[in-house]
Amino acid sequence: MSPRVADVQAAKQLIWDVFTGVDRTALHPDVEFHGPAPIGRLDGAAAVRETVHAPLDEALLHRRWEPYLFLGGICNDDEVWVAHTGHITGVFSHQLFGIRPSGRTASLRYGDFARIEDGKIVEIRILFDIVGFAAQAGIHLLPEPPARNDLPPGPILGNGLTRSVSDLAESEFTLRLVEDMLGGCNRLDGSDLESMGMAAYWHDDMVWHGPHGVGSAYGFDEFERFAQGPSVRSFPNRRGGFHEARFADGLTAAFTGWPSMRGDFTGEPFRGIEPTGGPIGQNIMDFYVRRGPKLHENWVLIDLIDFAAQCGVDLLKNLP
Repeated sequence: MSPRVADVQAAKQLIWDVFTGVDRTALHPDVEFHGPAPIGRLDGAAAVRETVHAPLDEALLHRRWEPYLFLGGICNDDEVWVAHTGHITGVFSHQLFGIRPSGRTASLRYGDFARIEDGKIVEIRILFDIVGFAAQAGIHLLPEPPARNDLPPGPILGNGLTRSVSDLAESEFTLRLVEDMLGGCNRLDGSDLESMGMAAYWHDDMVWHGPHGVGSAYGFDEFERFAQGPSVRSFPNRRGGFHEARFADGLTAAFTGWPSMRGDFTGEPFRGIEPTGGPIGQNIMDFYVRRGPKLHENWVLIDLIDFAAQCGVDLLKNLP
């Protein structure tokens, strides 16, 4: 095992131990934290514990970590990252993000990227599906989408937890496929979906899970109608690929950007929010599973609270 592979495996074990409660000391004292609105940027382990960990502990009793994708890799030449996504489930017993507790079991969908140096977490980027969490408490912050709006499941084949060492050739193939697909997205010509050539990268029976309020698409046709189509019509000059981290691990891959997608909101309204005519950016996390030579499943988290704020809309303003 090469030193770099050993570093990635050690980092994956560290993050696994953190989220299973084995290790409570992994945060670097000066950790840099980037979270969704209304959390935003935090500096230092004390601020993260007070602003993120403590409220989660209080709000979700008997909470359990339920990841369905977990992977690690090296990007930006020498940075070691670990990413995972899934649900944090518990009894919603105390206010969280300004949302009143339901007293019932609830699942907070999340995506997490952690950069590790010398056995410590030095950077965290995390998104929560706050819109979906509010919906479980009976509070609907966005109109119902045409796509399926359920809490998404994990991979169909249960093959998203990449904890062991992956074949390097498999990882390189997956990463190259994702990057080629991103290049196709950036070939967008006006609102012509075919100009992106997405059929070359996705299986016909693909599955795309967007955030609550955007919904899930099953099959390539639904993907173009409910996912890419509305985005292209709202942000006709959009471009993606602006990433802090992007890597693959076997058949899985992940990336995140702050913002990941940029463009001008000059097209149609997006999820009930009117176009501003000016530039916007969306903080996004994408997680993938490849099947054979094409991508099969994709989980996407978008900070919709922050996006709405850029458009002058406070989605949390009228919470009961």
